Amino acid sequence: MSLSSKVKEFIKYDFNQYKQPLVFAISLVISILKLFGKHQLAFKITASTFRSGWKGSEKLAQKEINFYFVQKPNLGSKIATKEINDIEPQSNTERLFRKPDQMVGKIVTVICNPTESSKGVVIVKYSVYFGLFARFFDIEKISSKYYIILEPSWAGLCELPIFFYTSLKSPVFVQTYEERDFELISNSKTNLIPIQIGPSWFINHEVFVPQQLQKLYDVIMVAAWAKFKRHDEFFKAIKPCIERNKDFKLVLVGYPVDMTKEEIRQLTQKHGIEENVTIFEKISRDKVSEVLSSSKVNVLWSKFEGNNRAIIEGMFCDIPVVLREGHNYGEHYDFINEMTGCFANEQTLSDAVEEIIDNLDSLAPRAYVLNNRNAIQATRAIEKCIANQEGVSCDMWHEKLAVKTNDLVGMSYLKADPQHFAKANDEIKKCPSGNTHIQFIS
Repeated sequence: MSLSSKVKEFIKYDFNQYKQPLVFAISLVISILKLFGKHQLAFKITASTFRSGWKGSEKLAQKEINFYFVQKPNLGSKIATKEINDIEPQSNTERLFRKPDQMVGKIVTVICNPTESSKGVVIVKYSVYFGLFARFFDIEKISSKYYIILEPSWAGLCELPIFFYTSLKSPVFVQTYEERDFELISNSKTNLIPIQIGPSWFINHEVFVPQQLQKLYDVIMVAAWAKFKRHDEFFKAIKPCIERNKDFKLVLVGYPVDMTKEEIRQLTQKHGIEENVTIFEKISRDKVSEVLSSSKVNVLWSKFEGNNRAIIEGMFCDIPVVLREGHNYGEHYDFINEMTGCFANEQTLSDAVEEIIDNLDSLAPRAYVLNNRNAIQATRAIEKCIANQEGVSCDMWHEKLAVKTNDLVGMSYLKADPQHFAKANDEIKKCPSGNTHIQFIS
């Protein structure tokens, strides 16, 4: 990692408890921007500050959400609409600007059909698509027949595309896997309702299962070739294990984002561990499960991201995890415990890994997640939340929700027949937005 990148990372994520003066200074800038009518920029700065986790950023975000979406909802809707209409096509979204209905079925997934007396339920997955769904579809009409659930892919939910949904008359449910995001949505005094689950709850536990394979690798890291995944820092922290045991083996599973496989390989050379590292790129889900089962310990070394799926996939393969201390907002997640793994920092990673390897027989990560954190339980949590909204018990909810699971791209059903929702999918596809500002690309 370059010096400039290290400085940026330090400013963003380290010693956040001492950064309240920065938040105060930013709040003054936001006030000035609002005076000059720069409301969209003011809120975007608020969002970035909240995502940082700096001390005081929660109060700042709550104040601005109240101003834009409670006190002045028309102004909030205006800047959120502009944000959505300004979204430019990217490599992974360009096709949807041509054919938005391709979102339906994988990205926008129905898990309950509507009836004459009760709404259906539809989940919108990935933060990047919240704005596109609102832009290309008549979500007011859709929300009259379906409860909408947003499943964010990144922590820090003070975002205009999310709060755009406060313009709807119906309640909108938001998955909030970080405690501070839960508090933000809970205290927003809008129609947004938090559910304390996240994407990693929806791993297919029937695909990611323990396999009786030889343990070829001591440590596995399933992470995109991306700078925020911190491969360089991981190699530096794990290197003492290799220095103590020349047969210590690492395996990396990933795909290109803002780095390439060759750049990852160059980092292994930089640290002198190339001979100890095996790299797999763009392998199938079944192959990922196989490589996980061939490993002893799973490591996640990013400082900030979404609700990581790879560590739960590993746990379903009965592989314990070491998670970097301070990950995201430093929450001590319940799923990192004496049955599943531990936290570590740059100084303690190598010792933590070796201790877990020495005590593998005493851990039971699959048993823990099967009993406490799986797609079926997450679906029941959604049912309970919706039933509470309707003022009925879960037993009176008109139809059990279909259990969906998350693929690397999109969603699938665990048991349900997709054809059961074909009519609902067609109905949503026939609800194009009436937004006259939309420009479809040819």
